[in-house]
Amino acid sequence: MNPEWVQVIVATAVAWLGAGAAALVRRAGVRVMQWIVYGALLVFAGIALFDILPESKSVLTWPVFAASVTVGYATFWAIGTFITPICPACAMRHLTENHDHGHRLGHGLDILIVVLALHCFVDGLGISAAGAVSSGFAVRVFIAVAIHKFPEGFALALILMPAMTTVAAAVLTAIALEATTVLGAAMTMAWKQPSPFWIALVLAHIGGTFLYLSISGLQDAWTANRPRRNVVTPIQERTV
Repeated sequence: MNPEWVQVIVATAVAWLGAGAAALVRRAGVRVMQWIVYGALLVFAGIALFDILPESKSVLTWPVFAASVTVGYATFWAIGTFITPICPACAMRHLTENHDHGHRLGHGLDILIVVLALHCFVDGLGISAAGAVSSGFAVRVFIAVAIHKFPEGFALALILMPAMTTVAAAVLTAIALEATTVLGAAMTMAWKQPSPFWIALVLAHIGGTFLYLSISGLQDAWTANRPRRNVVTPIQERTV
């Protein structure tokens, strides 16, 4: 079997294990999973800054490189800002603060499913595109994606549980969504003899999405863990 296929299938299976774990421990595992998410985001940032982006820049001119990275970052930013969080694991903190999140999704559940399928599709695209460069590069991108996949599957199943009729339905939906990772890989592998230029363009775009996921997720973690200042209200001032 093609090594890239093995990597994509393993990464997808890791996400499936995360979804299964969510069915067993539910919210009890959220705090532990958060730290795995933060570690995965740091790995994402490192792979993007020191591997994916330099590799793509070695082929592209600065204007083309900058435009491709910006489009990747801006696309995920726009979706995450105006539509719905594109990274379920990165938004896991909100699950502990808003227990009614799933019940309020309503018709927004369809949008959420489409957006998260896009996220998984890009993961598969990234692993497969990296394989077109070199086996070592593909392994490094695979490791970064696989580390993120377990908490991603966990968070995805957890988000879907309140909106589904049963826990099994939520887990099966999460499994189906994560399977789009394989579709992303298949799209690249079906591309017969892509030129180095187009592979570099795809990698620069994916590098931009990795940067967005890292920055937005770590920023959310920083905001959540920053000590809150005690604000003295006028009423409190009068009672002192």
